[in-house]
Amino acid sequence: MQKISAIIASVMLLSVSGLSAQTVDCNALKNFSPATVRATYEICRCVKLSPEQQMKLAKEIDGLNEAYTAAIEKEGGLLSVNDSRKLDKAHDKMLAGILSEDQLAQYYRGVYDKEANAEGIRIADNLQKRYNLTDQNWKFIRIAFYKIGLDSRVIKKLMADNPKKAKKEIARLRDEQLMTIEEKGGIRVNPEGTTVTFIREFNPNALRKE
Repeated sequence: MQKISAIIASVMLLSVSGLSAQTVDCNALKNFSPATVRATYEICRCVKLSPEQQMKLAKEIDGLNEAYTAAIEKEGGLLSVNDSRKLDKAHDKMLAGILSEDQLAQYYRGVYDKEANAEGIRIADNLQKRYNLTDQNWKFIRIAFYKIGLDSRVIKKLMADNPKKAKKEIARLRDEQLMTIEEKGGIRVNPEGTTVTFIREFNPNALRKE
């Protein structure tokens, strides 16, 4: 239970603090192939890692690259669905073995950031057009569904071994974020982001300072 609480706390803290990335340590990775350096960089782009962690990642990535090539050769130039899933699991296991829980949360936030942001914008655009909402309410909806989308994805990744607990935490997160829309804008949006119910007239003077 303490571990799960720590994971959730890390996700929420990083949601506020944002991403803190770095470039790769070229000296530490000088003996690795360009493909491995590139794959390591894609991870360091999202999360700050020590040179020692980068070297461990690079060594593990080398092994995954070999397994990837072997899987393709085995199928005559194709990557089977089963092998793809095995490699994805091996990649997640590699990250979990080298990165701390905080670093993992930050990494996955970087991975899913653009996807979640696009989702928030899409939902806000659709509801504004359908219900003739104010730009301010568009903003409230966009931010809430961005946070729901991003943190839900991160929680699923970090709590993959406890899906029931993850589902419960995601539901709590969704309720919390939907309530921010209602409190600030006077509208109630359903969990799927498809309908709006007007609760009260929008009053910009009632907004709380963030």
